[in-house]
Amino acid sequence: MATSTPDVSEPSVDMATSTPDVSDFEMGDNIDTKQPIDGVKEDSSDIHRETELDKGDHDGFQLQQKVLRDSECEIKTLKEKVEEMERSCTQKMEDLHSAEKRLSHAKCEIKTLKEKVEEVNSDLSQEKEKLQSLQQEHNKLLNAKGMKEMEKFYQEKLEKKEEELKSFKKRVAAGMAVSLKTGGMESLNNPVSKTRLTEMYSDLKLLEWPKVKDQLKSRKLKPEPAKDIIQETFKVAHEEMKKKKQHIEEAFGLNELATQKVKEFKQLAVQNLQMALFHTSKDLLKSGFPELGGQYSEEDMVDLRPLTSECCWLSCLMTLNNPPLQPDWENLVPSMDPWDIFPQTLAEK
Repeated sequence: MATSTPDVSEPSVDMATSTPDVSDFEMGDNIDTKQPIDGVKEDSSDIHRETELDKGDHDGFQLQQKVLRDSECEIKTLKEKVEEMERSCTQKMEDLHSAEKRLSHAKCEIKTLKEKVEEVNSDLSQEKEKLQSLQQEHNKLLNAKGMKEMEKFYQEKLEKKEEELKSFKKRVAAGMAVSLKTGGMESLNNPVSKTRLTEMYSDLKLLEWPKVKDQLKSRKLKPEPAKDIIQETFKVAHEEMKKKKQHIEEAFGLNELATQKVKEFKQLAVQNLQMALFHTSKDLLKSGFPELGGQYSEEDMVDLRPLTSECCWLSCLMTLNNPPLQPDWENLVPSMDPWDIFPQTLAEK
């Protein structure tokens, strides 16, 4: 019996699907280059925007730096003003402490003067008792006969005692007055004492000068001429008052042999001159001195002249003080502010 063998045929390979088409490589050669170029343009726009943002940030940073610098300058100026006020307060406290010491010393001297007055009163009481005793003796002698000549004698003696008593009172009063005015004690009511002169100088420096300074600044003027004019005004007035004091000494004929009383009355004459100047018009006093204009015009001097009159008047008063005083120009400490031209303290000249 014949068996049938199945027909096994090998699978056919489709060459069309397994073999790559050459046209694929040809299409690969024509790659589209437009897409990468568009990407580059977008990146350039982003970079431009970032550059503009960076520039804006930089400008804002510079503005912040400018504001910060301006704030630092203002803070520095405020600090300087605070330091100036602290120095002024310190000076005021020192002046107050010094005034308290002088007051304590004055109380001690007043106590001593009171004791002297009590001694004088005691002496006066004794003299009065002696006079009363003489008067009683005189009355008794009047009742006796032939006592007219005796009455005349005792009357002359009584009148002589009364003259001596009056002279004694005058000497005591004059001595006490000179002691009060020329001694080491500073009168609390003296308007030209060292304490008051120091206060007037502080007012000139801290109150009057800032007003004039602002006016000169508004005219675009420099501070150096103003400083020279003010310093020269103090100097000229100081030298003029020194001459007047010398004339007083020459009038008293002072020398090494002069008595203490003569020296005290000479000082009293100087103090009377000082009081006369204190009550003199400042403008009238300044008119007797040469005009110091410097580099300033007449229009500029209108603002400065009231201050120079004040400086001249105050310099005269300080020169007649005992001891003489003047601004300490030699130890003037330079300041950050070129308009800060007045010394902080006064010096004995």
